[in-house]
Amino acid sequence: MKETFHQALQNALASRDTVSIRRTLIEVLERDPSKAEVSAAHKAARRIAEDGDAVLISLLPDQAGADAYMPTARGAGMRASKYLTVDEKIIKDLPCRVELATERWDALIDEGMRLTQQRIESDPLLSAFLPGWKAESPAEKRARLTAEASVN
Repeated sequence: MKETFHQALQNALASRDTVSIRRTLIEVLERDPSKAEVSAAHKAARRIAEDGDAVLISLLPDQAGADAYMPTARGAGMRASKYLTVDEKIIKDLPCRVELATERWDALIDEGMRLTQQRIESDPLLSAFLPGWKAESPAEKRARLTAEASVN
């Protein structure tokens, strides 16, 4: 099952820059997926991101663009869903939403973090709501987590 979903997600990425995992799953199955199928699809998406073929990102439907999956449950439009993307604009504009990316994407995420930091510092309202917010690059985060793991 995971291989089927992996191939379906790869095929969807070949035709679109940003792919909703759940929407792709619904298209493949032609019905609402079970929890086990959603879990298998998310594992397949993580493997694609671990391979560096795309970035696994959590987005709200209005952040993902016109092809975004729109959940039908009440209030679901305000919840984030998982997407695979190779769209550099989305990654750069929303670097804090990135859930899994390889070193291949580090420079783009770092640039997005730097731009986000500049936006926060230059906007008095944002800086008041986010005092002391500091962007942490993926490379710094990996180094910190590795150091923490070696101590434990």
